[in-house]
Amino acid sequence: MRRLWWFLWVFILVISLFLDKFIINFFEENRIQNLNDFITTFSIFTNGYFSLVIVGLLILYYKRKLIFRFLIAFGIVGIVTYLIKIAVRRFRPFTISDIAGLIPDQSGFSFPSGHVVFAFFCLGFIWKDFKRFRYIWLVIAILIGFSRLYVGVHYLSDVIGGVLVGLFFGMLFRKTKRLKF
Repeated sequence: MRRLWWFLWVFILVISLFLDKFIINFFEENRIQNLNDFITTFSIFTNGYFSLVIVGLLILYYKRKLIFRFLIAFGIVGIVTYLIKIAVRRFRPFTISDIAGLIPDQSGFSFPSGHVVFAFFCLGFIWKDFKRFRYIWLVIAILIGFSRLYVGVHYLSDVIGGVLVGLFFGMLFRKTKRLKF
């Protein structure tokens, strides 16, 4: 059953590649002026450090024995995400077209979205042990992905790729018994 889910997510990623330009144009044309500042601030604020601090404090308080594994895995995910960005070298939407991003000073490459990778890594890591908090974090992670699309710094496929990378590593590092750190 799990392989079917992973296949479905990869299929969604492939389909999203065909929808990238349409989705980014849709968000640019349908932004709500009164929400722009709020969503821009939310998008900037909810970076990887936000996920690290919030979920790290949750783990530290409730499951202290997992904190070292979480911190090491978080660092490894950061390195892997950076290497994927360097390997793919996909430019951000506002750098290659006339799309007006709300955060035009974003640097680096686009695929996968680092914000989304870290949010969904945390979700995959806490899913089993934090039954009450996991749905709250799921909503936060989805909002992070939405905000990255809304402000025009990522394509839909960047966000979907971030979900895949984040969930894969979150679940991998949480459930593996071979890792003794």
